[in-house]
Amino acid sequence: MEELKPWWASKAIWTGAIGSLWGVAAALDILPEGLTQADVLTVVLALTGIGSVVFRKTATCRIK
Repeated sequence: MEELKPWWASKAIWTGAIGSLWGVAAALDILPEGLTQADVLTVVLALTGIGSVVFRKTATCRIK
């Protein structure tokens, strides 16, 4: 893992950003109809946590 890549090419960073956007949407109460804040946050936290670990493990380049 000697190569460098720009931050925006990192799957782990995008996973965190998407999780953060869902968190903000839940806090602002602008979730899709039928979803509760607790449901969304539970699922998003689980998926982004798993995704960030998997994406970091499979990374082939370091972030600049």
